[in-house]
Amino acid sequence: MTDAAKDSTLAQHGLAQHASVLLPALALLFVALAVSGRASANDAALYGPAAPAGSAFVRVFNASDNPELEVRVGDEVLTDIPPWNVSDFVFLPAGDHAVVAGDQRHSSTLAAGRYYTAVAGPDGLQLLENAYPENRLKAVVILYNLTDAPSLSLHTQDGGTEVIGEVAAAEQGQREVNPAPVQFAVHDQDGPVADAPSVRLARGRVFSLFALGDTERPRLVWAVN
Repeated sequence: MTDAAKDSTLAQHGLAQHASVLLPALALLFVALAVSGRASANDAALYGPAAPAGSAFVRVFNASDNPELEVRVGDEVLTDIPPWNVSDFVFLPAGDHAVVAGDQRHSSTLAAGRYYTAVAGPDGLQLLENAYPENRLKAVVILYNLTDAPSLSLHTQDGGTEVIGEVAAAEQGQREVNPAPVQFAVHDQDGPVADAPSVRLARGRVFSLFALGDTERPRLVWAVN
């Protein structure tokens, strides 16, 4: 065999060796890209699109027995909100927006990075700002006073600890707490009004207690985001 033929044979052998190493590596790369693409698609389906910078966040509380409540928040339409329950948050650009439910309309300026709850009920529309957990090791508890009481507060059920101080009518108060097992009660200025339903607090979650109606027989409803 000539030297040229030997060199050609060696070159072909070398290419074959490189191919035997390169092809499996490329195959693994393609598999990894495919898995990553599927994971991204699954994440998008699970969590939805990410909110752009400068967004405001709004959810709707259906403070009625109407199972067909439809609320428009800016360009977003929220439906299928069960009675006495709350929707997920939707995001929209900060600025002036209208919240519309039937013939009721409420216009407000929403700030970037802030969270709001629109309360839709027989008494009209209210838009209240609420907290969002900054410390993911804590739970946030919010008390909404939507009763006829001038003020309400939230205590442990035994009355020994005030969790949230006086909250004026049509306002809310909040506090970050440890996610320990605890039962709550709502008080007015004269003392206990009603025990809150049981709830299991969890880290990084927002627990909203809506107090509605007459303080003689208030409706207390938890909503969790």
